[in-house]
Amino acid sequence: MNSIVFIDTEIDPKSQNIIDIGGIKDNGNSLHSSSISEFIPFIKGSKFICGHNILNHDIKYIHNAVIDAGIDFNNVIDTLYLSPLLFPTRPYHALVKDDKLQSDELNNPLNDSIKAKDLFYDEVATFHHQDDTIKIIFYLLLHRKREFKSFFNFINYKSEELNLENLILEKFHGEICEHSNLTTFIKENPTELAYCLSLINCQNRYSITPRWVIKNYPATERIMLALRAKPCLTGCVYCNQALNIHEGLKFFFGFDSYRTYADEPLH
Repeated sequence: MNSIVFIDTEIDPKSQNIIDIGGIKDNGNSLHSSSISEFIPFIKGSKFICGHNILNHDIKYIHNAVIDAGIDFNNVIDTLYLSPLLFPTRPYHALVKDDKLQSDELNNPLNDSIKAKDLFYDEVATFHHQDDTIKIIFYLLLHRKREFKSFFNFINYKSEELNLENLILEKFHGEICEHSNLTTFIKENPTELAYCLSLINCQNRYSITPRWVIKNYPATERIMLALRAKPCLTGCVYCNQALNIHEGLKFFFGFDSYRTYADEPLH
């Protein structure tokens, strides 16, 4: 099994210096200290280092420590990006509130590193419980992306290069517009497309995309609109059913037809 250490830091907002560090290893050994000199030997020997929002936050402050400990930066795992992908159903995960870890104690990096550990192993288990097609789709879309590639390395998951567009159309037949521009989305917005497909796949009408995803990946809304809310001109299984005004009238209100005015029906 790959060795992994989970960490969290508290940073002084004015000086930008580390004032507290927490960490826990997969074997249960833990650290709570303000000393980088204690932190380096603690993480040394671990192949992977993981945290919640570690890529945009913690790694900036522990960069040199990670180098000194001999950990490859390709093995930095961030639970933040995995969370909306693997827990799209409202209210996502009990340990997460939008982009923050739910915390019972203020300013306790050790407590948050333990929560990151619990969240990560839930993410690993959830990925393994996905059906094979979804796992392949997620891998082919994300395995080259900085935010996700270390996760696939950790779980040692790989898939052959299949025709991804056809795979998505088959998996989501009748759930997305088959004439949406998947070719472009796969090439230019793979992360946004993965988040959209995850949300569609959970089949929970009350689920929503987290605010931080919309902020950091604004194309997500445009892609979801193209997949689910913009009727194609030629028609397809999804658009003819889900975006048909007469089908909608029957489904939502129970009426077979619209009221006519001067014998002119509504089209």
